[in-house]
Amino acid sequence: MNRKAIARIVISVLLIGGVLSLGVHYDVQEDSYDPYPDTEDLKVSPEEYIDRQVFVFGTVEELSEEQNTATIRIETDNGPFTADIERFSTQRGVQSGGVVQVYGTFQGEYLIQADNVRVVNPAGSSNIYKYVVSIVAVILIMILFFRYWSLNLQTLGFEVK
Repeated sequence: MNRKAIARIVISVLLIGGVLSLGVHYDVQEDSYDPYPDTEDLKVSPEEYIDRQVFVFGTVEELSEEQNTATIRIETDNGPFTADIERFSTQRGVQSGGVVQVYGTFQGEYLIQADNVRVVNPAGSSNIYKYVVSIVAVILIMILFFRYWSLNLQTLGFEVK
């Protein structure tokens, strides 16, 4: 192996190590910069967070147009729990099975008075569409890339065809 190949391997290992160390740093520091309680904390001790602002993601289980409410399932490491959302506008086009993010005031007993609701996926089938489009895009990009470039295993680099 020549010096260029060794240098490329060393640089690659250093860059990957740097990215991994940034991930560890983020995980250690996350709690000190996040102003909202974690969903784990909401599930374990909800009484501590009454009248505090929360920001949660959840899957819509039930919608009530008459009462302008919804019930969402929030996933945690300790298992899911459901929360009732007041002031949930059903005009947003979300269906049961869709994913929403809710910003609002925690009222206790897993009740959130929503200040803002955003639809992430309008229905459960939205994930399938995203994955299919992503796979097609990756295949097209790889075809275009290897149409003009080839891998040289001697130098561990790419060369123009």
